[in-house]
Amino acid sequence: MSVYGRLLQVRDAHALAAAVDALHALGYTRLEAFSPYAVEGLVEKLGPPPGHIPLAALLGGLIGGVGMLWLQYYAATVDYPLNVGGRPVASWPAFVPSAIEVTILLAVLAGYVAYLASSRLPALYRPEFNVEWFEEASRDGFLLLIRADDPRWDSHRVAEDVAGLEPMRHAEVPA
Repeated sequence: MSVYGRLLQVRDAHALAAAVDALHALGYTRLEAFSPYAVEGLVEKLGPPPGHIPLAALLGGLIGGVGMLWLQYYAATVDYPLNVGGRPVASWPAFVPSAIEVTILLAVLAGYVAYLASSRLPALYRPEFNVEWFEEASRDGFLLLIRADDPRWDSHRVAEDVAGLEPMRHAEVPA
């Protein structure tokens, strides 16, 4: 049986933050927290989520802007050139407003897709759902998951480290 991680439940938000600090001190880096409400400072303690949202937005914007400028240039000079009133065929100031709009559109779309990918959404199934008491995270439970892809993962050592935190309960999460 493969293991996804170890889930532990603590009594309140302060204990959850303390558990994150203690596990970070032991060298664990792949932690996820679940709570019924936002816990102040917990996101900073867990660290930024893996992902490259700003880079994706930048690349999406650059591709959108350059692509729109190229499309308009190609259409105006190569595909269907019109000489109206002696103006130049490639009049770039006319291309700028639509290029800016497409830049913003593709930057936002790329950033949103990168956000969904880094958040692993939409998640219709997650291995944590196999733990009977996981649903308490939406009511009154404060849960912390140590993922098995953590560089420090060793099933026995993790169980000992978690037991040292004195959680209300903990369980191995099957994959």
